[in-house]
Amino acid sequence: MLIDLLLNTLAPVSHTSSARLQPAERRTQILDAARRVLEADPHRELSVELVAAEAGVSPALLFHYFGSKKKFQYAVIEAAAAEVMLRTAPDLSLPPAEQLRSGIRAFVRAVLEAPQLYRATLLMSAAGDPAVRALHSELRQVFSQWVINAVAERGIEITPSVELACHGWQGYVESTLLRWIDNPTVSPGELESLCDRSLDAILGTTSE
Repeated sequence: MLIDLLLNTLAPVSHTSSARLQPAERRTQILDAARRVLEADPHRELSVELVAAEAGVSPALLFHYFGSKKKFQYAVIEAAAAEVMLRTAPDLSLPPAEQLRSGIRAFVRAVLEAPQLYRATLLMSAAGDPAVRALHSELRQVFSQWVINAVAERGIEITPSVELACHGWQGYVESTLLRWIDNPTVSPGELESLCDRSLDAILGTTSE
């Protein structure tokens, strides 16, 4: 499902409202509107009414396409996850070390653009929502594998300890970002640098 969204994200539809839009195009139009609402005020709770107004449709039509508020919120989270994967994909034109650094910083920036959405994803996953938990697990697996591959490109042997450290580092980053969202005591730039440098620090514990 996430792979399908990755492909769809590469070819977004027009934002114009039209009665002739196909169902998939209308859903994408509404999800685009949700993204614009989040970008306008990253700390605002996402509401059906706000998104419907931004999309130029009625709340009833939004429910028609998504079924319920919970399903709509999941669709927004899923679309955001696909965008994060696109933005953090390794840039193979860069040296290996820079690929990793660029991907980490892109991930942090993507989270900070919609912090409430990221927080909702983590909290809903932790609360046991099966759909969000599965999506979160897939997102983590893809990102962790990119990190492991980038670490290998730097000439570091991927031992079981290194692989475990990479997965553990992602949990550290999630916890750090969640804490920052609730209490932003450092600048976004400092936060990016902290998440970037922390990987080398954690990998340093795997050397004998």
